[in-house]
Amino acid sequence: MALETSLPVPARASRTRTRMPVALLAFSLGLVLLAGCAADRVEGASGGAFPDAGQQTDRDAAGDESVPGGIPDIAPEDGDVPATAPPGAGALTEQIVRTGDVWVDVDDITSAANRITAVVDAAGGEIGSDQRYGDATDGSADLVLRVPPDSFDELLETISDLGKELSRSVAAEDVSTVVADVDARVESLQNSVDRLLALAAQAVSVSDLITIESELSARQSELESLQAQQRALADRVSLATLSVRLTASSEPETDENGFIGSLGVGWNALLDFGRGLISGIGLLLPWLGLLAVIVVPLWLIVRRRRTPSGPAMATAGMPGANATAPAGETVKQPAASGPTRPPE
Repeated sequence: MALETSLPVPARASRTRTRMPVALLAFSLGLVLLAGCAADRVEGASGGAFPDAGQQTDRDAAGDESVPGGIPDIAPEDGDVPATAPPGAGALTEQIVRTGDVWVDVDDITSAANRITAVVDAAGGEIGSDQRYGDATDGSADLVLRVPPDSFDELLETISDLGKELSRSVAAEDVSTVVADVDARVESLQNSVDRLLALAAQAVSVSDLITIESELSARQSELESLQAQQRALADRVSLATLSVRLTASSEPETDENGFIGSLGVGWNALLDFGRGLISGIGLLLPWLGLLAVIVVPLWLIVRRRRTPSGPAMATAGMPGANATAPAGETVKQPAASGPTRPPE
């Protein structure tokens, strides 16, 4: 500052004029650089800067490299969720479990059950159970049918047309979230088991190997349980379940208001009374035997006590029987006398 102050005014003006072109040149260079960057951005935003279809497909398959675990820009079709998508992405596939119960009164149990079996076989289903009781015209049958969901309604109507439908119950349960949850847990556990197997192959110490095998055993047990649940859910979804109750009665319909009907009713009432009487006698016989065992001995004892002995009865009936005779003398019993005659 002292040097500049000591310089004359023309010298300072000359230095100022020298610095101005340099500043202008730097400013111009900065503007050119900024304009180049703006042009590059505009060019990148234009249609000609996009990659071709093959490059775009590669990027979609590989994901965004700048972001770990990047998600493809193109959404999957048909509700499929890509492997790189987070849990819950995409729509769930509908999983419906259909069940039903029907009770039909038919004329012939055997014929109706055989007809149902043939319909189930034709629909590609299976018979879960077939239990029949009694005669064909006076009995019942219980069947459990497994059929594809598309044939469920048709089978239900076919069974209903076999006779008189007494009751029906149909239900549909949505298990989409349950199936998705089980599938995700199975996949996660399977990946964990694979990693543990890889670690077990690389273990160098016995302690590490024991630890890995213990953890692997627990994971495999849980995986097998989830896989069993997965198979059970898949079976319930793939085949609907229908429980069928068949009944038949052989009692003929009669006119109860006419003579024949009244005669039949009276005969049935007589038979019912006879059966009831026989049942009552059979019910009382054990008690009667018990009473006989107890009462008859008591009655004999009481009768024996009330009846006096023979000699006692003879002695009690003679006059003077209780008198004591003198020693050496015989007591003469008065003879039985006939009717007393009056003195003449």
